[in-house]
Amino acid sequence: MRSHPEVFQAEVSACRPRQAWRLLGALLILFASGCSSVDPSGHYERARRLVHGATGEDALFIPGERDRARKAVEDLLAGGLTSTEAVQVALLNNQQLQAQLLQIGLSHANVVQAGLLTNPSLQSVLRLPLDDATTNSEGGLLQSFTDLWLIPARKRVAESELEESVLSTAHQAAALAAEAKASYLAAVAATQSRLAAEENLATARRFLELSQARLDAGGATQVEVNVAHSRLLEQRVLERSARFEEVRTRLQLLAFLGLQGPPGAIELTDALRAPPELTLHANHLVAVAAENRLDLKSAARSLQAAESRVPLERRRAWPSLAAGVGYETEGGELTLGPAVRLTLPIFDQNQAQVAKAEMLYEQALHRLEGLAMQVDREVRAALAQYSLAQDTTHLYERELLPLREQSLELARESFAAGKTGFLYVLEAQNALLTARSEYVEQLGRLARTTPSLEAACGVPLAILVTPVD
Repeated sequence: MRSHPEVFQAEVSACRPRQAWRLLGALLILFASGCSSVDPSGHYERARRLVHGATGEDALFIPGERDRARKAVEDLLAGGLTSTEAVQVALLNNQQLQAQLLQIGLSHANVVQAGLLTNPSLQSVLRLPLDDATTNSEGGLLQSFTDLWLIPARKRVAESELEESVLSTAHQAAALAAEAKASYLAAVAATQSRLAAEENLATARRFLELSQARLDAGGATQVEVNVAHSRLLEQRVLERSARFEEVRTRLQLLAFLGLQGPPGAIELTDALRAPPELTLHANHLVAVAAENRLDLKSAARSLQAAESRVPLERRRAWPSLAAGVGYETEGGELTLGPAVRLTLPIFDQNQAQVAKAEMLYEQALHRLEGLAMQVDREVRAALAQYSLAQDTTHLYERELLPLREQSLELARESFAAGKTGFLYVLEAQNALLTARSEYVEQLGRLARTTPSLEAACGVPLAILVTPVD
């Protein structure tokens, strides 16, 4: 038998065609075992469960279910929008998240590909005679057997990368939920700031009217009326600035929700309220975050994938081993035999890729360690901000605002009765207007620190806290 330049063929005498067909049938069965379907729906569902654990919301866009998501968004927008509904709309309708979710499908396709056998190769050579010799041909059907030691390692890497993709995407969805909730609360805070500015404007107008009445009665001067008028103009400027901030925050909210249209198209039905006083312990929250933060879990999976890649690259030192059936025909006689093709790792033993895989593992390890420390800092910082905002809000609500309102009322009565001067009322009024604006600002700050704390801990705040009796 003539030997092919790339294939070493060993001839087995007296091999019948029927035996060769049996061997070919066995190879075809082996090939068919590599077939697999690409259906990532189960992994999308797992991502949805992870997002639910982090946010408390079940909603999540599933690729291939665009019409269902669109109908759900329409239902959520009908009749106004709460902060909870805003989070659900963002999870269903944000275009960046929708694109990111497809990464799960891509990673699942890589898992399927990693488990497939290499396609067999068919080769054939036909030799035509230049004299009176007979025509002959030879060839073979070869299947790579490097898959026997590469497929298990390839699948471990691809499965770890798929899990990392699910966790990373779910973490991004949870982060979007926190941003959407904070944006909603910022928009509500801007609306309440605008209402407070309108109330302050009305207060300044009443004081101007009171000053004008005192002037008409001979109890005030034109200078005092002019000062009251300037305070009114200042409040008008602040009221217009509050309107601008309301428009800005609503447009930002629409971006998180994946919506477009005028900023006032959506009615926000929630109002800012001071939450009940809560007991929160930093060490407990850090432990909860270490157990639940999806980015930590994703980084751990990334480390596992990097670790699995090291033995895979070592196994690739033997890059090609193929075996199958070879044949030769000459003068009408068919001979069959086994065929083998082996690439010898003489010059390239894959050392560079092995070293690279080891360094990538070390890199992933350092990133995981750094992220763990970053999570600790984020939780403590978020808790400090939440606690400070909570204490400050309660101080305004329980003490400062009632005192400022009482002081202004007493100053007005005294001024109207001619017992006190103009500046006393002006000072009391300015103190109240400032306190009102600062209180609304503190309410908004407290509201926005809640989703920040939830994102830092990786779970809804409701399951972390214990109300104070």
